[in-house]
Amino acid sequence: MQAELRPRQLLHQLVECPEAAGERDEREQTDRGEFLIGAEIEPYTTYKSAGTLSFLEVSAGHALELLPQLERTRVLRTWTGLCDLSPDYSPILGKTEIDNFHVSTGWGTYGFKAAPIVGVTLAELVASGQTPDLIAPFALERFHTDTLVSELAAAAVSH
Repeated sequence: MQAELRPRQLLHQLVECPEAAGERDEREQTDRGEFLIGAEIEPYTTYKSAGTLSFLEVSAGHALELLPQLERTRVLRTWTGLCDLSPDYSPILGKTEIDNFHVSTGWGTYGFKAAPIVGVTLAELVASGQTPDLIAPFALERFHTDTLVSELAAAAVSH
């Protein structure tokens, strides 16, 4: 969930707080002075497009620990989005049972960082028909062969 506030300019860079109650929280101030408070994934599964009050309270509490100057600011708006995670918190990459249907999914909150190299390796797979060694451990078949890849820390999730 994200919350947006608008105080005077306090931060000039992104601040990430991985120690905040075991969660990955981020704070960033935009050029317009709006303060973005980001948190990762709600601790329970929901497909609603609205965050919960309890989660907003936790995120606001973490922000106030770091920046007590925000105590009297008001929340302008909140928003949420879906975050796809695989059961072992690792991405699913490569071929599927359907001919010429390849996947790159299950990235959680960190997929955009890996997108360039995944594009290269999937293009290599499509062109050659051979799965590159780099993405081989992340094949969909790992769920059938019990060769899971535990990447909980890399997925930037705390649960």
